[in-house]
Amino acid sequence: MTEKVNIREEIGLPKGFYWTPVPKALAKLKSCIVPKKSEKKVKTFDSMGCILSRNVFAQRSSPPLPNSAVDGFAFRYPKDGESRIINVISHTISPGKFPNEKISKGEGVKILTGGPIPPGTDTVILKEDISKQTSNFEVPTKIKKGENTRNEGEDKKAGELVLNKGHKLRSQDLALLTSVGVLDVDVFERLNIGVLSTGDELVDDNKKAESFQIYDSNRPMIISKLQSWGYNTSDLGIVRDCEEGLKSKIKSSKGKLDLIVTTGGASTGDRDFVSKLLNSEGDLILWRVAIKPGRPFAMGFIEGIPIYSLPGNPVAAFVCSLIFLKPSLDLLAGGTFSEPKSFLVKTNFSKSKKKGRREFLRARIDPMGSVEIFKSEGSGRISSLSWSDGLVELGEDVTKIKVGSMVKFLPYELF
Repeated sequence: MTEKVNIREEIGLPKGFYWTPVPKALAKLKSCIVPKKSEKKVKTFDSMGCILSRNVFAQRSSPPLPNSAVDGFAFRYPKDGESRIINVISHTISPGKFPNEKISKGEGVKILTGGPIPPGTDTVILKEDISKQTSNFEVPTKIKKGENTRNEGEDKKAGELVLNKGHKLRSQDLALLTSVGVLDVDVFERLNIGVLSTGDELVDDNKKAESFQIYDSNRPMIISKLQSWGYNTSDLGIVRDCEEGLKSKIKSSKGKLDLIVTTGGASTGDRDFVSKLLNSEGDLILWRVAIKPGRPFAMGFIEGIPIYSLPGNPVAAFVCSLIFLKPSLDLLAGGTFSEPKSFLVKTNFSKSKKKGRREFLRARIDPMGSVEIFKSEGSGRISSLSWSDGLVELGEDVTKIKVGSMVKFLPYELF
C-alpha cells in the first residue's frame, strides 16, 4: 500500500507514494464489500430507507376500479345518431361507496373526484363544462368517449412487478406500495454503523472548549448524514491519540456493528493511529487517493469489521463520505454500488488546476442558472458546506476552467 513511484511535480501530490485515482479507488471499494444477507419483514409504513430483499408485486390493481378524475357528471357516451341530451338524475356518486344502481341510456349522475364509474356509464363531463341548470345538458362535441375517467389498473395491475430487489425505499415508494395493497415488505436489516472521532484537541459538546481545543463537529455531521441515508448509528465518542485506546474501541465493537467510520488519524503523521492500526492489525485495502479534498482517506478491515477512515478536516470528511462511503454502504446494505448523479452546468468562475487528481469544489447554482464556487478551497472552512448546495467535479485531466465552461454539478440532495 505504500508503493513508491515517480510522481511528476505538476500533479500537486507529495512524492514518494502511489496515489490511487478516484475511479480505481471506487472499484477497489466495490470489490471488497460483501453485502449483508440478513432479512426481515417490516410494515411498509415503517420501511423508509430500507433496501428490498425480494422483488415486490402488486397485490391489487391501482386504481382498483374505474373512477372519475374530476367533479362532474357520469353518463354513457351517445352513439352516432343518438340524442346528445343527457337527463341528470337526483343522485351523487361519492368515493368510498360502490354504486349498485345502473344508469340508463340518456341519463347522467353527479359524481365526485375518485367516485367509482357507475354501471352503464363510460364518460365524465366536467361540471364547469355545462350550464348551471343541471336537470339536463347536451354533450359538447369537444367531449370524447372515456374522457375524465381513470381505468382499472391504469397505474399498476394486480400481479405486476412494482419494485426490484435491491431498491432503496423512498417516501414516494411507500405511497406506491401502499396503493397496490403491499402493506409489508421483505427488506435487508438496517446497517448498524459506529462513528468515532480521534484527536487530543477535540472536545464534546457537553464540555467547555479551551482556546487550544475545538468542538468535535465531524461526529454530528457524519452521524446525521448516516441517519438521513436510513442507517442505525452508534456514537462511539472521541478517542484520544492513543493506539491502544483506538484498538480497544474498535475490537470491542466486533459482533455489534456492521461498519465503523472514523474521522482523523488517517494521514502519515506521528499521531495518525488509524492508518497505522489498519496497516499493523488489519487489512489495509485503500490509502492515499488522488483527490482534493480528502487524499488521506483510508479503508480496511480489522477482525472482519470494515473501517472507513475519513480525514479529520470537516470538508474533506464530508466529501469523502459522499464519494466513497455512501456507495459502499448501499452495497453493504444489500443495494447497488452507484456513483453520484450529476448534471452539466455552465460556470461563472475561472480556475487553474493541476493535472492528475480529481477535485471537488463546494458550489451552488446562482440566480442565472450558472454554478459558482466558494471563495476559499480550505478544507477547514465548515461554513462552505452550509453555503453550498453541491459539488463541482473536475476530472484528473482538467487543468483550466473558463467562465462559461460546462462542468459536472453534484447536488447534495441526489446523494
